Amino acid sequence: MASIKDAYQSTIGESFTGLKLILWSIPLFWFRELIMADKPNLALISTLGVAFLIFIYGFLIEISYNTIAKNPEIVPGANFLSMGFNGFLGIIATGIYIAICYFGANFACRFVKTGEAALDMTIEIMIWFLFLGFAFAGYIIFIRRLNVFEAYNPVKFIKAYPEAFLSGAYLIVKLVLINALVVGFISYLFWLFLGFDNYLIKFIWCITIMYNLTISANYLAQLSEEIFAFEERLNEKN
Repeated sequence: MASIKDAYQSTIGESFTGLKLILWSIPLFWFRELIMADKPNLALISTLGVAFLIFIYGFLIEISYNTIAKNPEIVPGANFLSMGFNGFLGIIATGIYIAICYFGANFACRFVKTGEAALDMTIEIMIWFLFLGFAFAGYIIFIRRLNVFEAYNPVKFIKAYPEAFLSGAYLIVKLVLINALVVGFISYLFWLFLGFDNYLIKFIWCITIMYNLTISANYLAQLSEEIFAFEERLNEKN
């Protein structure tokens, strides 16, 4: 069974992983500052946002692929050409799934009107989990071979979706709880003594995002192995 603990140990436990994630947090922090500026430059934000999205997606895809391939180094170094290429392929391979997730969930949530705020929020969260299963399923299919066409294989999608939905929801809930306890406590101390208007806590949040993304990429790779590895090995023997 895919394990968040194993995902943490196999990625964060590597040499220099912490340094790599801190370096990735620098452009993330800078991009956040551009967005939060008093007069944001929308053209610059859009251009840099697309570029950063491609590279960071490629970074996560390579983590997942290295996990599946049992490569000695799971968290990649600074091979930006490879990351850019894989990130571009990944967006093509999962873009339709992500669009279905975003627009489908937003559309479905419009019809949630029970009159009870807590119940509405619970139903909306469940709807988002259902649609996030589409994005997770597409991702765990693609990372096996980095093949765009394979990502849209309907047979593999049907096989992947149930586990992608359940395990993806579990991943999100578990990470939210962990972050609420650890990062929430650190943020609370900053709020008490220094406030949120300082660069250090903002940079800590960016590092936290990179840690969460890295753990998630490894976890989804484990899930992909559970769903497809046995069948693929059986087919290879035959």
